[in-house]
Amino acid sequence: MLADSGPDDELILVDDGSTDSSADTLPADPRIRVFRQEAQGIAVALERGRAEARAPWIARMDADDITLRGRIDAQISLLSRFPELAVVGGRAELMETTPPAGEGMRLYVDWVNQLDDLHRELLVESPLFHPAVCMRASAIDAVGGYRDGSLPEDYDLWLRLVTAGHRIANLPQPVVKIRDRPNRLTRTDSRYSKAAFREARCEFLKQGPLKNPSKVVVWGGKKGARPWLQWLARESHELVAVIDIVPGTERGGSPLLPPAELA
Repeated sequence: MLADSGPDDELILVDDGSTDSSADTLPADPRIRVFRQEAQGIAVALERGRAEARAPWIARMDADDITLRGRIDAQISLLSRFPELAVVGGRAELMETTPPAGEGMRLYVDWVNQLDDLHRELLVESPLFHPAVCMRASAIDAVGGYRDGSLPEDYDLWLRLVTAGHRIANLPQPVVKIRDRPNRLTRTDSRYSKAAFREARCEFLKQGPLKNPSKVVVWGGKKGARPWLQWLARESHELVAVIDIVPGTERGGSPLLPPAELA
C-alpha cells in the first residue's frame, strides 16, 4: 500500500484487538497512522478507520492481501471523471496458498473478473472485491457508512449506495492479489451465510425495485425459488408465473412455464 501511495496520502491501520504483535512489524513511515481498540468486529473497525480518514477518497484493503502498483491512481482518476460513481473496484489475482483456494472462491473470482455491468449482476453476488475498492468518502458518509449487524457489511453498503442513486464500477485490470484461507470470515461468520445475503437482497428490493406491491415473475428451480416465493407472498406481491426448465403446470399456485414462454 505504501508503495502505491503518494507523499500526501495516509495509511490508516485499525488494530481490532490483535494479539500477535503484528503492529510491531510496521515500517517507520510518517504516512502510517495506527489506531488500536478492543476487538469489536470488522464493521466497527471499518467505521473507525473511516472516521479517522481525512482524504476525499478511501481505499479499502485487507491485512493479508497485496495491492498492485497503479491501483490507487487509476481508481481515483475514474472517480474524478465520473461524479456519479461512488465506488470503483477492479479485478483480482488469486494467490496460490496452502491449502489451495476452494473451488467456490475460484469461481467467484473468475465471475467478478469478467463482469462488464455491475448493476446488472448486483443481485447475483457482491460484484466488488471488498479489499479492491476505492470509495468517494462523501457518498459513503451520505448513506451512513458500514452497518454492524447480521448482514455482509460490504454487500449491504453497495446495495444502499445503489438504492440512493449512486453508481459502482470495476477497472478492467487486476488491482489486488487476494488469498483464500479456511478461517477467513467469509467462511466462519454468519453474516456471510446464504441467508444473510438473501436478507440483504430482500431489503434492497423492498427499498427499490419492489418498494410497492408489484407483478413479479420468478425464474428459478424449486430449491432456489422457494424462499423467494414465500417472501413475495409475505410482501403482498402478485406472482404472475414461475419460469423453470423442469416441466410442470403450477408452482405456489402460479403457472409454471418453460423459458420459451418468457416473452
